[in-house]
Amino acid sequence: MAEALYIVDGSGFVFRAYHALPPLSTRAGVPTGAVYGFAQMMIKLEQDYRPSHLVVVFDHSDRSFRNDLYAEYKAHRPPAPEDLSLQFPMVRRIVDAFGVQRLELAAVEADDVIASLTRRARERGIPVVIVSSDKDMMQLVGDGVVMIETMKNVVYDPAAVEEKFGVPPAKLGDVLALMGDSVDNVPGIPGIGPKTAAQLIREFGSLEAMLARPDDIAKMKLRGAERVRKLVVEHAEQARLSRRLVTLDEDVALPVDVGTLARHEPDMAVVADTLRELEFDRLLERLKPAGAPTAAPPAAAPEAGSIGARPTEVVLTAETLRARVASLAGAGEIGLALAMAGSGPWAAPIGIALAADGAAPIYVPVGHRYIGAPAQLEAAPAIALLAPLLGDGKVRKHIHSHKAAHLLFSRFGVALAGVAGDPELDSYLLDPSQPHDLAALAAKAGGSVEEREALCGSGKKAIELDMIEIERAARFCGCRAEASLLLGLRLGERVVAAGMGALLTEVELPLGRVLAVIERHGVRLDVAHLQRLGVETQQKLDALEDEVRGLAGYPINLGSPKQLQELLFEKLQLPATKKTKTGYSTDAEVLEELAELHPIAARIHEHRALAKLKGTYIDALPHFVDPKSGRLHTSYNQTVAATGRLSSEEPNLQNIPIRSELGREIRRAFIADPGCRLIAADYSQIELRVLAHLSHDEVLCDAFARDQDVHERTACEMFKVEPSAVGPEMRRIAKAINYGIVYGQTDFGLARAVGIPREEARRYIDEYFARYHGVARTMAELIATARREHGARTLFGRFRPLADIDSKNRAQRQYAERMARNTPIQGTAADLIKMAMIAVQARLESEAPSARMLLTVHDELVLEAPEAEAERVSRMTCEVMENVFPLDVPLKVEAGIGLNWAEC
Repeated sequence: MAEALYIVDGSGFVFRAYHALPPLSTRAGVPTGAVYGFAQMMIKLEQDYRPSHLVVVFDHSDRSFRNDLYAEYKAHRPPAPEDLSLQFPMVRRIVDAFGVQRLELAAVEADDVIASLTRRARERGIPVVIVSSDKDMMQLVGDGVVMIETMKNVVYDPAAVEEKFGVPPAKLGDVLALMGDSVDNVPGIPGIGPKTAAQLIREFGSLEAMLARPDDIAKMKLRGAERVRKLVVEHAEQARLSRRLVTLDEDVALPVDVGTLARHEPDMAVVADTLRELEFDRLLERLKPAGAPTAAPPAAAPEAGSIGARPTEVVLTAETLRARVASLAGAGEIGLALAMAGSGPWAAPIGIALAADGAAPIYVPVGHRYIGAPAQLEAAPAIALLAPLLGDGKVRKHIHSHKAAHLLFSRFGVALAGVAGDPELDSYLLDPSQPHDLAALAAKAGGSVEEREALCGSGKKAIELDMIEIERAARFCGCRAEASLLLGLRLGERVVAAGMGALLTEVELPLGRVLAVIERHGVRLDVAHLQRLGVETQQKLDALEDEVRGLAGYPINLGSPKQLQELLFEKLQLPATKKTKTGYSTDAEVLEELAELHPIAARIHEHRALAKLKGTYIDALPHFVDPKSGRLHTSYNQTVAATGRLSSEEPNLQNIPIRSELGREIRRAFIADPGCRLIAADYSQIELRVLAHLSHDEVLCDAFARDQDVHERTACEMFKVEPSAVGPEMRRIAKAINYGIVYGQTDFGLARAVGIPREEARRYIDEYFARYHGVARTMAELIATARREHGARTLFGRFRPLADIDSKNRAQRQYAERMARNTPIQGTAADLIKMAMIAVQARLESEAPSARMLLTVHDELVLEAPEAEAERVSRMTCEVMENVFPLDVPLKVEAGIGLNWAEC
């Protein structure tokens, strides 16, 4: 562990915990809320920081030399609440249980003890971490001294102090003197707040310099400068007194030497007994030997037994890294793992781990910033030294979630080559319904990998990897690199055996790089347009609320299911069809049915749809614009949708409606850069074309071969009319059936979709299958194949297990049968768009490097190109997409060019 003295402001922390945490007491009624917060902090220090030296400082009394300087100092501070005073002895017991030294000096404030400890530690060359939330303590921050607030996971180094107060720590005392402190009754100068105080000290350099030249204040660009000048002149001596009151005494005679404050491993049995006595059962669950690996190396694992068997070597110098790179270059296969802070294109690198079979893994820290962390290589030079290895296609790399590696290394100008395996993608191809995280995969293989939450915590109390001790991070990442190598090899073999080797190496792995390129580019967003659209949409929502209120006859909260149930089913007596745990449902499906019976349901349904679009996109999208790039960067997931489709998050752009007016207005906010145009290229009816290819249906294939309107052709076949006789209603029903067949739609579903009786819907489906013999045959064969293979497969071999295909539960079996029909069609379409993305990106890089792919949404690609090249890039994109794979029917792409996505 790195050497550092952690000084805990015990009294300050107890007061803070008392006011911040909810009341807590034992079964006997003894108050323990502040004690609980303090115990949490001690466990956090032990498990997350493991300081080499540790001391807890308490106030002995409220009196100090400051009372001699100013009798009113702390005079108005009320006594501690009785239920808090009762807890201090218990807090001291917690400190003693952990075997930690505590200091309390008579007539000396804890602040001065902490200041003196800090000075003595720095004189010995020992870094200091002050655990406090007291702003006075921030004066001590400087070279080798930081302050942390464990309750907020905030670290104050000199830059953070200056950001908070506007001056560096060395000048903070002058600012505090001007501000005063009502809690401690430090008078300061009345009427001068923190911003004015900081501005004055920045201008003059010090309090004394300002007091020596008060007339210069009037010359400053300062609001109320003359008033401030008069205040300074009037209260100059009061300011000087305040400066002495806020100055920390660094020369207190201490009863201990800093060297004697070395932390010892606590007797966890004693700690546990103390916590048990205080009835802190939840904290007992967190007790583990400090610093012990959360996941121990496996004793004997047939597939992943060597994970963690060798200690990870920490590489801190360029010379050592060069030597390790040369050694790894001779390995045929390596595993790679990244330690990153944050996510997305700008995630900060913390460290890089590499592993080869038969050798100890290495860890190259590049961004650990905790106090006492050793000197490390910077990210750029470290990655530059790794570049020959990273770019060597002959060295096969196995990287869990490899897209992140492409994102990181490309940012430093390094093209990652030779990616041969990704356990996350392997697992997804083998069974998309199973968890794909590395810890779960390693456990399934008989190995063990620590989860990030176990290392860093979770929720609000989580800390980033850059604050984790390098040795612990090395063990964590080294095991991940080893697991990526071992699992990449073994799962990769299983993928090949399952007939999906080409899908992995030619589609999914190359796609990861393409997605990284897209995510890094991002897309420009017209925030002003969305703001205007938000105002307009809110006006429509308000008008709808007024209309609903008028129809109801009384005010109603449209966001309250209970009030909607009362209105629709009790007051208006509309039929309730779908029961829930809290009454009858008022979901979209129900509202659509009720809209035919009463106009109020239609208004509620419209309000809900508008409110959802406003909240999900209009209001939310501007917050996703990255301040560094000024663009929106969505993140694509390859391993979520069971059919093989891509999904996106932060934000999810897959569900922006294209047919509604508001949906089009939202798309209008996605704009091209100045001098550029957006290009949207969309596969036309790709799933029906895939169905035609799989079924070889004569009618369907003929329609596409002739480039006919396939929905009109279906209407002609079903209603036995000429094309000229097909009206909008006929075409609507035919379209619903065409797409319903793809999704395994039943007569009930079709009846609801087009608003016809169920018997009529059944007749239409029967008529469809009577005309489309090949489709009928193929649907039956797909279900039979799924029963035989216990899953469904796409044209390119992607397999989706369907465990319920033979279920005795009718509903589960029917759902599996629908998936058996849908997966080969939708999954093949998903494979085709992925193949198209890879091919388009390759053509862009070779023939139109100034153009770039920005988005992919289902069957559509959105690109950006200079205006002069837009037409050529559009034609090239369509050509690539239409010829990505030869189907029995032609693939057709429709493309548009515009200043924004809607215009395309």
